Amino acid sequence: MSTPPEILLAEDDEADVFLLRRAFKDAGAEPRLRVATDGQEAMDLLWHRAHAEEDRLPGLVILDLKMPRRNGLDVLGWMRSQPAFRCVPAFIFSSSSRREDVERAYSAGANAFLVKPSATTQRTEVARFFNEWLRLVQAPLAVSEGFKAAAAAHATGVFIGGGR
Repeated sequence: MSTPPEILLAEDDEADVFLLRRAFKDAGAEPRLRVATDGQEAMDLLWHRAHAEEDRLPGLVILDLKMPRRNGLDVLGWMRSQPAFRCVPAFIFSSSSRREDVERAYSAGANAFLVKPSATTQRTEVARFFNEWLRLVQAPLAVSEGFKAAAAAHATGVFIGGGR
């Protein structure tokens, strides 16, 4: 893969976005970070990416649990219901540590649930985790090579649109 995967961060709190960007910098990793300020914007960005000329999806979607218009669980449920987005890794990154939220997130298809730490050093550790995760995990074709390559590899056509 020639370019590092992009991270889509759906977060409505500007302070949390700033702190995560700073944590990435402190960790020595500055990934391509695209920010959506609410869940609906995250869905729109994903939909556009899947239907644009540059057809690669983010390597990781990080969703805040509580956002306006659409919350993280809404976005996650929508992603898992769409054939084109089922394979995209999605983490919930929330201030909540309520057991019900954790269970609902995993039931909806989250790959991980992380509680936002308050300390800067812990946020740096989380940023390192995100970076290392992207580096070590084998990305699906829609992330690494794009939809056209994924379509060619999946002769059935089920992977891309069509609703089959």
